[in-house]
Amino acid sequence: MTTTDIGAGVRAARGGAGSTPTPGLDPGPRDVEPRGPGPGSLPPRARPTRARRWPAALAVLVAFCGLSVLLFRDGWTDLGGTVYGGGDAVLFSWYLGWTPYALTHGLNPFVTQFLNAPDGVNIMWSTGVPLLGVLAAPITMLAGPLVTFHVLTTLAPALSGWAMFLAVRRWTAALPAAVAGLLYGFGPYLIGASYGHLHLSFVPFPPILLLLMDDLLVRQRNIRRTGVLLGVAVAAQALISEEVLATSAVVAVVAIAILCLQYRDQVRARAGAAIRGLAICAGVAAAALAWPLATQFFGPQRVHGSIQPPDVAVSDLLTFVTPTPLQAFGPDFAVRESLTFTGNAVEVSGYLGLPLLALLLFIAVRLRRNRLVALCAPLAVVAAVLSLGPHLHVGGHNTGIPLPWRVLELGPVLHNALPSRLSLYVVLAAGIMIAIWLDQARPPRLRAVTIGVSVVALVPLVPASLLAFSPATPAFFTGSQVSNALPGGSTALVVPYPYPQQNVAMLWQAQADFRFAIPGCYCTVPDRNGRSSFHPEPDPLNSALIAVATGASTADDALRQPGLRATFDRFDLDAVILGPSDHRDELVKLLTELAGGPGRHVDGVDLWLLDTP
Repeated sequence: MTTTDIGAGVRAARGGAGSTPTPGLDPGPRDVEPRGPGPGSLPPRARPTRARRWPAALAVLVAFCGLSVLLFRDGWTDLGGTVYGGGDAVLFSWYLGWTPYALTHGLNPFVTQFLNAPDGVNIMWSTGVPLLGVLAAPITMLAGPLVTFHVLTTLAPALSGWAMFLAVRRWTAALPAAVAGLLYGFGPYLIGASYGHLHLSFVPFPPILLLLMDDLLVRQRNIRRTGVLLGVAVAAQALISEEVLATSAVVAVVAIAILCLQYRDQVRARAGAAIRGLAICAGVAAAALAWPLATQFFGPQRVHGSIQPPDVAVSDLLTFVTPTPLQAFGPDFAVRESLTFTGNAVEVSGYLGLPLLALLLFIAVRLRRNRLVALCAPLAVVAAVLSLGPHLHVGGHNTGIPLPWRVLELGPVLHNALPSRLSLYVVLAAGIMIAIWLDQARPPRLRAVTIGVSVVALVPLVPASLLAFSPATPAFFTGSQVSNALPGGSTALVVPYPYPQQNVAMLWQAQADFRFAIPGCYCTVPDRNGRSSFHPEPDPLNSALIAVATGASTADDALRQPGLRATFDRFDLDAVILGPSDHRDELVKLLTELAGGPGRHVDGVDLWLLDTP
């Protein structure tokens, strides 16, 4: 090539266009003269050898793991008894238990008959994180799924932040890269996702995809190997979260479009090799994902239409400057204002704060000639605009003003993505910009100033203490009684009946090593029209169980409902199990009548064994 390497200034961000390339790399000859003093033109410092780089990387990993343990300390003081995320924690614990169970018992890990019996569930339409289930299988088999969930919840910010550190380390020194990793791994997005959304909090792959795309589009060394690695990373991300993969693809397309506008000739010259690499990537990913995707789109219990309600989980225009309950510092009036925004409170994750926004604006202007800043600044803006959703929301009110996401949500996959979650990429781009700015500071006095300013800008993002919960598990499910009472492959009605607002029965089933299948679930299943629902359609039995458990009905009223007995008999149950529940006496009365006689109390549950024909 005879043109300037797009990434030469990116990789040599500390030294501008005329900087010496990274040792060991061959970005190609350059035809741009070195700039004089100014942003992006400082001479590069010598890069440390690999032997010197890894101790710093390990130190950052240890530090991030320490921060994560501190953040989730309540769960570590009661390991296996306390977790974060309520019903979502139960859901992911079930998934983490199911994958190794299915694989060790010759079952398809992507579908199950153990939930929503007898119809089953197509897990690929939910958030089954099968890759994490496989990787963490030794922990699950040793300590149980709830411990596995807590370990992965703790590792998620640490490993995600560390991956960001390793990515940014390509262009900066260790300390600036660590700051980028800290913002990415412990910023508002990931803290919010830590409340039970393991598929969203475990995000080390977006920074890895960034590195591989840099290798493919910019460095272009060993295109075949890069294409293979990119395909493996794409498949791995899909097996953790298809949504994150889809939004990463959107952001990658935006980044490529920005590069095309900025470096048209260079991009054109590199397009052929990049396309070959992407073709290899597509082939590898398609081969790796053939089984799960075939199950998802052609297997049983598949769903159609949108899974999430549209235009709800979006970033309010005020989100970026309004602290939420997730932040340790913030005036009460501002936190109350954040609670008026549409969507779940933990999905309001776009907060940056005025100091950080001001710093990012300053960096965008001051280092506008730096190639990486010139890419990340507009990328952050586009990601922020996309996170606003299909219509502009201000102060919790939908103004009806259309926004770009309205077009994107018409396409496949993206209509099931929640726009507010694109705040992940705002933080990713912001972290890179701050790292480049910190890395540019050469004189000690200037470096001290930049570090001080960065601290002031990042302090408002310090997370508040996370709220934990402790699901109670009767000894019946973890001891020998369950295997003595129920043969493998049984079907048991477990009460409280599992549905989105109360799904602890799923945890009990997983802790009993899937000894029995259960009616009901909290996961994505089709309704009678094939549209998605988070629980089975209402029937006389589940409606009665939920109404009595919540106090909305008495047992006598429920027993008068038509079709109740017929629905109960249709499930062909082997047992009924009543665990700890509100309105227990009424539930005992209801279940005794349905089971045809009294049950017996065994290790914290009431058990009815039913005669099957």
